[in-house]
Amino acid sequence: MTRAPGYSVVELVIALVIAAILAALALPYFADREANATWFQEQVKAALRYAQRQAVANRRPVYVLLAPGTVRLCFDLPSPITNACTNELTHHRLEAPSGVAIGTTTDFFFNGLGKPSIGSTLNFTVGGKTVTVHAETGYVP
Repeated sequence: MTRAPGYSVVELVIALVIAAILAALALPYFADREANATWFQEQVKAALRYAQRQAVANRRPVYVLLAPGTVRLCFDLPSPITNACTNELTHHRLEAPSGVAIGTTTDFFFNGLGKPSIGSTLNFTVGGKTVTVHAETGYVP
């Protein structure tokens, strides 16, 4: 008797078990990276809103310094030599988690009325997700 072409039930079960093990190992990696990107994007948006509120409350500019891996809020421009803020807002230096990057290095400030110094709406990405700062109002949706 000749065997019919195809796979046996045992071979199919083994293939499914191997696929399930690989999926169980790989899925948390992708889900964790996506969660980190979403979390950091929300943190950046909250920091921008906070900077605007502090500028209005203190009636002075608050500078938003964007780098590929960090967001800093300062009351004064950083030193051109050391790039350190002399008057950084306490607890408002955000470090991006690994694998999450900020897609711009455009620095700007909110003036004492809460209006950003940028001439047009600023769109940039944080971990592949878009953050928008509207030019006239400084609104961050």
